[in-house]
Amino acid sequence: MTGLAPLLIAAVAGGALLGGLASGLAGFAFAATTLGIYTHIVPAPLISPLIVACSLAVQLQIMPMLWRRLDWRAAVPFVIGGVIGVPLGVWLLSRMSPDTFRLFAGVVLIVYATSALASRRMPSVRIENRTVDGLIGWAGGVLGGFAGLSGVVPTIWCSLRRWPKDRQRSVFQLFNTAMHIATLTGYAMAGRLTVEVGQLFLVALPAAWLGGWLGFRVYRRIDDQAFARVLLILLGFSGVTMVVPHLVR
Repeated sequence: MTGLAPLLIAAVAGGALLGGLASGLAGFAFAATTLGIYTHIVPAPLISPLIVACSLAVQLQIMPMLWRRLDWRAAVPFVIGGVIGVPLGVWLLSRMSPDTFRLFAGVVLIVYATSALASRRMPSVRIENRTVDGLIGWAGGVLGGFAGLSGVVPTIWCSLRRWPKDRQRSVFQLFNTAMHIATLTGYAMAGRLTVEVGQLFLVALPAAWLGGWLGFRVYRRIDDQAFARVLLILLGFSGVTMVVPHLVR
């Protein structure tokens, strides 16, 4: 950690605390929560590897706390599709900037979350098809490898199906853990896990774990309806954090 500026250390730790809190509460949104902070102070090549490594650390932290509630059968199609999609996302990252995509995705998330929260009834779909689940997982895997946003598409899909919060959380937890492992493997093979990433990860880890612990304590105290609204709020906030950096440049 020698040589890191105090402002950089504070920003990395503060972002990790907020990201851990969101991930501990909802099972996703570490990337979207931290992105608005890290974009302004962390060197661009380090952002995605740092976010994925920290998010994986929180997922692994929470896993033992959820072990008895995990619905492996529901998560398997998402995980298989996601693992297939990650290499394409990593390949895209080496050839184009994810900034334009993040702007577009941010606008979509803001519109979706705002309209859903404003309506009296939560939106829903009645589709039980494991092939579709696999395709949703594949899309999440591509976005995870490309922009560190693996959880967004599966989160929207599972919330639309109105599953109980523990079933949704099972999918988020197992899917995001698998995606982060696959993505970090791809980053390692591409030479993106540098010493600088390791230094920043050590700065972020304690704060990320503290946030994860606090977030999970809140998760255990809310019901299914409150959890659904938390997901929408975090999706909307994720959209804001993706759009704002483009507006202040």
